[in-house]
Amino acid sequence: MDNVVFRTIGKLVDLIWINLLTLVCALPVVTAGASFTSMQYLLLRMAENDGGALTRGFFRAFRRNFKNATGVWLVGLVVLALYGYELWLLRQGIMDGFGALNKVMVGLVSLILAATVMVLNYYFALLARYDQGWKQTLKNAALLTVGFLPRSLCMAVLMLFPLALMMLSDYFFWLWFLYGLSYPGYLIAKLLLGVFRKTEERHEGQDDMG
Repeated sequence: MDNVVFRTIGKLVDLIWINLLTLVCALPVVTAGASFTSMQYLLLRMAENDGGALTRGFFRAFRRNFKNATGVWLVGLVVLALYGYELWLLRQGIMDGFGALNKVMVGLVSLILAATVMVLNYYFALLARYDQGWKQTLKNAALLTVGFLPRSLCMAVLMLFPLALMMLSDYFFWLWFLYGLSYPGYLIAKLLLGVFRKTEERHEGQDDMG
């Protein structure tokens, strides 16, 4: 049973279960931040080939990070909703008479939305991996977003790609329902591990010099 085929099948089944857990626990919307953090916890562990009970690990991370995840998530949700609505209005042509200014505003609002998504992604991952206060975690998330910008952009594309597919066709809904969060999240976890290891090595090097 311990071969590539069975390990792959097992991982795919685990990703389905993680996706379902995340969706169910994110349904109240308010709890979505804690749900995403718990998903990140499991996916980072999976990316490191660290086994363990999925359901128990998910809800343990959910309870541990609920307060810090929920507060920042609600603020981020407000930002996403406000600027998302503003972007929708701009695309409806409310500033068509302003010429080039309309394109500038669309670009600026899109940039704010993308930056918010990237910072939240780092925030939930850092919260899942490290034991720090929410302020320091949010600060580190913003620094990592800028410091590893190419990877941050790649992560944003991976997050949005399943949604784009679902908007193209209803046939992709079931694929998103099964893997829409967990599979892109797993690929993102691989990228995050590289970021975390680099920052950890840098931090250890500074401590040795000190």
